[in-house]
Amino acid sequence: MAIKNLTITVIDGGKGNFKTNRQPSGNEEENGGAENKFRNVLNIGGNIKKEMKNNMNATSYFALQLGTQIATNTVRQTINYYVSDIGRSNGDSNYQALVNRKIEQVSDVMSVGGGILSGAKIGSMFGPWGAGIGAVAGAITSGISIGFRQMERERAYQHEMFKQNTSQAYNLARANYSVWTGRVR
Repeated sequence: MAIKNLTITVIDGGKGNFKTNRQPSGNEEENGGAENKFRNVLNIGGNIKKEMKNNMNATSYFALQLGTQIATNTVRQTINYYVSDIGRSNGDSNYQALVNRKIEQVSDVMSVGGGILSGAKIGSMFGPWGAGIGAVAGAITSGISIGFRQMERERAYQHEMFKQNTSQAYNLARANYSVWTGRVR
């Protein structure tokens, strides 16, 4: 492989520039070549951002980044607006609940996938083994988050059922409903 000059520029609080030229040894490129390629593949989004940032001035880059965020948010909100109206337009709230559950399932799968990718991306600095371990850690983290959310829902459901049963028992006692009176209001 070709040997490249490596220039390091250090700026010390604007007081001065210090440049150092260093010749990399052949072992550095040979040992880090596969790991660097693997890291570049996993960090492709960051590499694209870095290249765009280097080729644009700060104002243009900020405007592009802000425009992308606004466009993404607008698309998400538009989809959410039209999907959230399915139950009302059909007059079926159960159908809306089913649609919301399907959307939640897709977002859960995407969350686990995103956790795997971000864990692999972070771990890729330690090579393929690091990426694998990072992917597993990301999947576990996402799974734990989803599990705690489901447990919180179960707790809220049990509390709601308790309140309904208590309210029903109170209303029956207040109506003086018993086996002897047979009275039901």
